[in-house]
Amino acid sequence: MVGEILRKRREELDKDLREIAEISKIRYDYLKAIEDEEFAKLPLEVYVKGYIREYAKILNIDPEVVINAYIQQTSPPQTEKKEVSAEATAQRKHLKIRYVLLPFLLLIPVVFFLFSPNPKKSIIPSHPPETKEKNLSKTKPTSHVLEVFATDTTWLLVTIDGTQNKELLLKPGESAKWQANQNFSIKIGNAGGINLTFDGNKLDPPGKKGQVIRLNLPEQNSTL
Repeated sequence: MVGEILRKRREELDKDLREIAEISKIRYDYLKAIEDEEFAKLPLEVYVKGYIREYAKILNIDPEVVINAYIQQTSPPQTEKKEVSAEATAQRKHLKIRYVLLPFLLLIPVVFFLFSPNPKKSIIPSHPPETKEKNLSKTKPTSHVLEVFATDTTWLLVTIDGTQNKELLLKPGESAKWQANQNFSIKIGNAGGINLTFDGNKLDPPGKKGQVIRLNLPEQNSTL
């Protein structure tokens, strides 16, 4: 699927695969493995999407179309969910009813005690408990800014605040910038190919050329 799409488009444009390798700075045998759909021959799985995305751009193909085709081709088949038995469903409904009614059943004696006539019951004036003054001013969450400058071709996967994923392949001289309310989690395919600036502070090089690492900012911990 993926290899066939790229190969047909390349042949329509009358381009040689070695010419594509020269333009993209991606090794010829890697591009050949993608066209032959022999993804196991690629050095690291994290590079596959970046290679395919760059190859599609050179051929003027929408990268997302090719990436989605790759994901569908390589994703394991999903197993159908087992139907929940009627007995299990009935048990869950019974438990929900019990948990909903239980607080009301416990509240009945309290209500009866409070509102039943009792002349001997002394009325004790209630005083609101003393409360400490709370600082009503809420500080706004501190935002963080991450800037990336590429000195070599580098694949990145940036997760912002644990929810947003940004995947891209930067070439030398290209840069990117993101803002987060809490933190960044970064997976770098070529740690020696980028420079990082976090909250205006230039960081030390994250690793060596060709090294795959993870970074967590503001807590800067790197792992392979």
